[in-house]
Amino acid sequence: MEEIKKQLQNIFTKTIDDMIPDNHIVVTFSYPENSLHGDIVSNIALTMAKQTKKSSHEIATLLVEELRADPSLSTNIREVVQAGPGFINITFTDTFLINCLEAMSASITFNIIKASTSGENILVEYAHPNTHKEFHIGHMRTLITGEAISRILEATGANVFRANYQGDIGPHVAKALYGIKRLLQLEKLTLEEIQTYPGIKRAKFLGRAYALGSFEYEANKNEIDEINKKLYEKSKDIDTLYQITRNWSLEYFSEIYNTFSTQFDKLFFESEMVNYGKEIVLKNSPNIFENDGGTYIFPGEKYGLHNRVFITKSGYPTYEGKEMATAYREYEAFHFDRKIHIVANEQQGYFQVVFKAIELLDPLKFKDKQFHVSMGMVTLIGRKMSSRTGDVLSIDNLIEEVKEKVSELFTAGKISDKVRRTIVQQISLGAVKYSILKVSTGKNVAFDIEKSVALEGNSGPYLQYTYARTYSLLEKSDKNITINFKNYKLNHEEREVIRHLLWYEEIVRICAEELNTSLICEYLYQLAKLFNHFYQKHQIISKDDEVTSFRLCLTNVVSKTLKNGLYLLGIDAPIQM
Repeated sequence: MEEIKKQLQNIFTKTIDDMIPDNHIVVTFSYPENSLHGDIVSNIALTMAKQTKKSSHEIATLLVEELRADPSLSTNIREVVQAGPGFINITFTDTFLINCLEAMSASITFNIIKASTSGENILVEYAHPNTHKEFHIGHMRTLITGEAISRILEATGANVFRANYQGDIGPHVAKALYGIKRLLQLEKLTLEEIQTYPGIKRAKFLGRAYALGSFEYEANKNEIDEINKKLYEKSKDIDTLYQITRNWSLEYFSEIYNTFSTQFDKLFFESEMVNYGKEIVLKNSPNIFENDGGTYIFPGEKYGLHNRVFITKSGYPTYEGKEMATAYREYEAFHFDRKIHIVANEQQGYFQVVFKAIELLDPLKFKDKQFHVSMGMVTLIGRKMSSRTGDVLSIDNLIEEVKEKVSELFTAGKISDKVRRTIVQQISLGAVKYSILKVSTGKNVAFDIEKSVALEGNSGPYLQYTYARTYSLLEKSDKNITINFKNYKLNHEEREVIRHLLWYEEIVRICAEELNTSLICEYLYQLAKLFNHFYQKHQIISKDDEVTSFRLCLTNVVSKTLKNGLYLLGIDAPIQM
């Protein structure tokens, strides 16, 4: 596929250079979903028309004639047609499609896909949970998306460093510690008793404590603020309780990361950035930060942004102040070319300011290297949630509800209980992850449990089921897959599947460059639909050895592509369902 694209680019570039000397036009191609528009499309005539006095229609006519007259293309291109105001639609020959399929089948694994990200050192920071709270579904979205983006970047040759910056100090911790003391008193419990609880149960206790502290904050503001002050001072009379309960959270988070198949290269903590962040701000005042009556601010208004506090009057660095330290600490850990923050879209204004401040601190290290992937909210259809009031659906509860629905898909007795539990877990996580990843990051996700587990439609289980079908077909066949189909005649359904397969690597490349997981989801969904339509219309294993071998070859490539695509999304591909 890359060779034919280069060949077409060379032909177009020669014409462009003749017509527009010293141009910087890049020839690109797109994939038309409807095969009536060809197998590959170029809008180069529209681009050229903007820089010449010729019409796009006239330019397209010239380019079409050149392609038709080039004998080197006859084996691979069946038809070249001008369409609309200046589109050039190109249709491949069956021979070309079959040769591509053979090459894809012969390859055992997917090679590194060339992209602008290849060789780049990229730090991806995601998850960002706060200790002393339950891990909520908003953090779940950043966890799922961050892992998928990391895998996609790795597939295009980037060196990826997975980082997690966790909020383990501040008012939310003070409220939780206050709530813990109150619950221990009200429910006549001890820390030793709670220590024996499973990790999830301890996390739920912390969630209740935080909700209680938030509820009683106004009435007990002085006491909770004093706890917050002692946290920053590392006072002995609060530090023991803090360290014990902080470890409960970290153990709970570790279980979640393991469940979602994420391993971070390094965990960073807000508490570690307090002194260093304050030091950086004070050191760079008044050049970058300004003393505003005892409060240190970054004057964002000077740069078309807004002013933000970096050190409070009480002398504590804000989250913004700590972010200065985090930038340096993460750069020390991994000399990144680019750092990607995967955080909720409500923090967009915050990041605009801190990025500018970080850039001014050290342009060589940080200028134009910080990026925010803005994440929309996650809502559950029919439910309202608030961690402040304790009205939350934790990740654990969500997965359990999804598992209940998935369990209904299986008939007891067909497989062992152990295998059944494993598959139910894989499908449940696949359902949750895919429901998140198929939505563009900036948009909100309205999570629907019923739709998420459906074996038909745009869902994770539908893709997993299609993969299991391909695996079963290949396993059950006693035929060897022969890779030599020079005289094979493609039917319409076979052709549709192959032309779609051609664009997989291009889709991954675009996803890496745009940091967009939804494109891979849509691609895999369309591939699964095309294959299942082909499967329903045609018998794969038949008495005709050539037909059987070809269709097994096609099934093999579909199977590998689905498995690879699901891996990039962080989704398991079960071999039976």
